[in-house]
Amino acid sequence: MIELIRRCPEYTEGYKAYCRELYENHVAYFRPTNPDSIDDDWFFRTKSWYDRKERGLIEGQPVSFHYWAVDDGKFIGEFQLRTEFPEKVLSEIGSIGYAVRVSEQGKGYGKAILRLGLELAKRHGMEKVLLTINDQNKASIHICEQMGGVLDDTIEAYNDAEGRHLLRRYWIDLTK
Repeated sequence: MIELIRRCPEYTEGYKAYCRELYENHVAYFRPTNPDSIDDDWFFRTKSWYDRKERGLIEGQPVSFHYWAVDDGKFIGEFQLRTEFPEKVLSEIGSIGYAVRVSEQGKGYGKAILRLGLELAKRHGMEKVLLTINDQNKASIHICEQMGGVLDDTIEAYNDAEGRHLLRRYWIDLTK
């Protein structure tokens, strides 16, 4: 059964394999950690940064919670929740980010991860969330719309991984 868990050292190798799949398949919509930087000490070396991010102690970064999706002990993907709405969240990264490892795509995991993530957002007291999705990412658009996402608008955007692109902004109301 799929679940979202807090980052933990036991799944570091699974996370590394997931990152490698995304990098090797040139997935640009969601860029995880460069797998070449994940070594035996990576989890402990980065733990304090993630802990500070959850407390809003990193300048220029919104409060952000990171979860890993696992199913029966297998690393499936990740989920990020940002609980504030500064400009960067509104115009670039959204309040939710999620991804499924390439070898597990097309099996319903994206929808399951988003469903669990929306429950987490509710537990964090959020009434709505914003998903920003590249206009070319048809799978994520489909999942978002299935989960109640309402298209607000489409804006021009740029980042290093995707270049110039159209970005759809979807709101999901969590009070329904």
